[in-house]
Amino acid sequence: MGKATQDLRNEHEAILFVLKIMDRMIETNAADNNTGYCTELVYFLRIFADQCHHGKEENFLFKALESSGIPNEGGPIGAMLSDHAEGRGHISAMSNALDAKVAEAFNAAAAKYRDLLRIHINKENMILFKMADEALDDDAQADLFEQFEQHEENVIGHGVHEKLHAMIETWAGVFDVSEDAH
Repeated sequence: MGKATQDLRNEHEAILFVLKIMDRMIETNAADNNTGYCTELVYFLRIFADQCHHGKEENFLFKALESSGIPNEGGPIGAMLSDHAEGRGHISAMSNALDAKVAEAFNAAAAKYRDLLRIHINKENMILFKMADEALDDDAQADLFEQFEQHEENVIGHGVHEKLHAMIETWAGVFDVSEDAH
């Protein structure tokens, strides 16, 4: 397992834990009662899951895989890009529902996002990242990891990663979801 793909797998673990918290938000109808947490959740999904994590994949990993001969169109990379675009649509729907104060619409969009991401993460972990580990040697993985670190600093900024993880801890406490539950 390469350094870059391990970094992405670690981020998947954080995202899956947030999806467990999102389950509790849906169950407790947080969009009606705790809209601040739901607004923070949308922020987290946009910044951490999409701009940071998907940005690393789209801007660096997928390009490296294409260079190594793994096809984009009609291949696994194209499927992952399609999932990313669909996920962005669900995040926008969640945000719009919060703005309109329609909890049912938030819950429906959140459930669609959650279901999509669980399947998506499984496909990446079980198929795409294994392909990457075979196609990219240790040096290429180390170079990618350095690009990931630079991307994170440039895109989300210094200290934001820690702030996002602190938000996760707060939500876990508020919605009674333990780390070992994921």
